[in-house]
Amino acid sequence: MTKLRVPIWDKLLGCLAALSFAGACASAQAQAPGRDSAVIDVSCDRACLLDFVDRYMDGLVHQDPSRVPFAEDVMFTENNVAMPIGEDGLWGAISGAHEAGLEAADPETGNAAWFGVVEEHGAPAYYAMRLKVAEREITEVETVVVRQSGLPLPFGDVDKLQHDPAFQKVLPAGERRSRERLIAVANGYFSTVELNDGTLFTPFRKDCGRLENGISTTSGGFGSAAISEGCESQFELGIFRINKRVRERRFPLVDEKRGVVVASGFFDHANWFDQYELTNGETMDAALKWPNSITLLEAFRIKDGKIHRVEAVFDYVPYYMHSPWADGDKGALPEAGITPEPASDKMGCDRGCLQGFAERYMDALVAGDPDRLKWADTVKFAENHVPMMIGDGLWGTISAKSDDPFIAADPETGNVVWMGWVAEHGQPAHYAMRLKVENRRIKTVETLAARKEQPGPFAAAKAYTPAGALGETLPEEARQSRERLIDIVDGYYSTMQQNDGTLFTRFTDDCVRVENGETVTHGDTCRVPFETGLFRPVTRVRDRRFPLVDTERGLVVALAARDRAARDDSFTTADGETREIDKAFPHSRGALDIFKIRDGRIARVESVSTYLPYFMPKPWHKERR
Repeated sequence: MTKLRVPIWDKLLGCLAALSFAGACASAQAQAPGRDSAVIDVSCDRACLLDFVDRYMDGLVHQDPSRVPFAEDVMFTENNVAMPIGEDGLWGAISGAHEAGLEAADPETGNAAWFGVVEEHGAPAYYAMRLKVAEREITEVETVVVRQSGLPLPFGDVDKLQHDPAFQKVLPAGERRSRERLIAVANGYFSTVELNDGTLFTPFRKDCGRLENGISTTSGGFGSAAISEGCESQFELGIFRINKRVRERRFPLVDEKRGVVVASGFFDHANWFDQYELTNGETMDAALKWPNSITLLEAFRIKDGKIHRVEAVFDYVPYYMHSPWADGDKGALPEAGITPEPASDKMGCDRGCLQGFAERYMDALVAGDPDRLKWADTVKFAENHVPMMIGDGLWGTISAKSDDPFIAADPETGNVVWMGWVAEHGQPAHYAMRLKVENRRIKTVETLAARKEQPGPFAAAKAYTPAGALGETLPEEARQSRERLIDIVDGYYSTMQQNDGTLFTRFTDDCVRVENGETVTHGDTCRVPFETGLFRPVTRVRDRRFPLVDTERGLVVALAARDRAARDDSFTTADGETREIDKAFPHSRGALDIFKIRDGRIARVESVSTYLPYFMPKPWHKERR
């Protein structure tokens, strides 16, 4: 394992000397939209920008942000999630980086990029990074980190990775294209991928090759190369028709001398069909049955006005996830604290009424017909933490649902929850839905779906039925107030967070936890893993919300995100035993949990949880009132 080279300080000093006259280009009032100044400061040339890349990677490998000249308001994202820079995400888990990488720089925009391999606790991950330099400081860092999480995506042998040297070759002056033309060619590539039906919106060289997460997908028989070789022939065949959208396209870096463009965006795979026809009449199966997206940083090398080489680093993210870079959102970090759902006198809908809304929603969902339902004037809808339009996502893939789900309702807040399973093109998934009704119209819909390909617990979905004990009415003497029930569940989350064996809540002696249909207490009661400290790798339990409470049945429906920073690859339990961390890389889980509480003690927990990019915020934390 080779650490990234330490910056060559003699070379860096030369770059800083070049910067010393930057003040001569004093900022003027912006004259063009999107420009900070009417005069572009290009005093930090390509070598200077690549030295900033070196300094960033040096600080990252040493887990020491003080080595890096960050601006005070630097914006940092990992897999399109904004987070503090310096100890979260890869910064907290990195153990090294390979020396060789694909480098690119653009003095006109102050952007530079590095594509290569890093390691977290010795495990390799593909990595792409873009940074922006302004006034001798790094103001932006955008990264994509691809771990071996178990999701089905290309992941090449890191020891065989070779970045094409064509990206570094300077083109003769007569063969160069303008910045605008290079962006148009790269954008045409994305337009060709989108709804790929064989139409080409950009030109390709006959020797065009593509590397994705370190492995060729245009030659050698892997992935799409097993169907057809070469960029152009694959697109003409329509292999990538599953791409419903290629959105939030950005082209922050262009090197006209080398014909290089670095772009970012999302590929949305709606998967509303699980088979599709190629232009040659053959039929292909969609690789996945459920809606998903990939986030990427992608480098294009364009020669003679045609795409010559492509190198991409991409990872799966929840379907239709958005980037804080695309809309200027600085990625406000999640708030802390307890947020019970406020009471309202506008509901006018009792338990039976709310249950009817849930059942009608699920019937409309399976039918793919949202017009069956009564909607409020303004509706909020999210699937796996991502806001989207009603009718998208699972609305296009669902083929069946549970006949015997568990439904809980809270007339005081107008919330109802449905938990069971759904099938997408016949493939079952665990599913939970929270629906809020105001004035007998649907105001809010929040859903979670856990699929078998995603990391985490997963038992056969169709074999799962939520325990009937959840719905049992408690004798009056065993009931607790709404506020007390919320405190008990919040104590559960506090016990899980950085779990050191201390209990902040109480459990019955027969308490059981079930997550995505799998009993995860494994013969123990709920108390034992917490007393042992088995949840110590959970860094935080955030965005805690308690939208539904049923005091008669002792039920609390809660939603929260569990972050695992993976700053270490092992931990010590309360009894002194050292254990290795499963999936020792940063990630999060979003969950809808149903708690059954008797006599002030947690008796059962049933959950639907899904794998998320580390620190991904919920859309609902901004909704708090």
